[in-house]
Amino acid sequence: MSATGTVKLTGRYGDRIEQEARERSVSKAALIADYVMRGIETAEQAEGSPMDGFERRIAATMLAVRGDVEAVQAELDTVAAMLDLFVKLMLIHLPEPVLDEAEAVQSSALTRYERFLKQVADAGFDGDRPRALKKIAELLQKKLEPVQNG
Repeated sequence: MSATGTVKLTGRYGDRIEQEARERSVSKAALIADYVMRGIETAEQAEGSPMDGFERRIAATMLAVRGDVEAVQAELDTVAAMLDLFVKLMLIHLPEPVLDEAEAVQSSALTRYERFLKQVADAGFDGDRPRALKKIAELLQKKLEPVQNG
């Protein structure tokens, strides 16, 4: 059995949820659900059972995992957007090869692809993270700063 509903928090409560969700990198819905569960648990503590602590730990773990999943989803969305843009640019700017030159063009393309893979392996990463993602995150942060400060 489950229960759903809509919650609207304003004033200092809304501000707190906005700030904490941003700091913990979780959705506002997940954070509100966490607060609701803690409130219900506090109300039931007088009747507590041995399973209460176990349930609280599971709920806290699920909330933490949800934040991680949302972070991975954001990175996946970024990669998908980058790939989409790359494919569009490539298809717009590269002409179709002439049929009598197709074999030479394909051979050249495969050679360039091998060089590309080597360059990515040699210089495309900072630790285990792609440098491009770091640069995109910096650019997005610059773009969001006026929104967050304004």
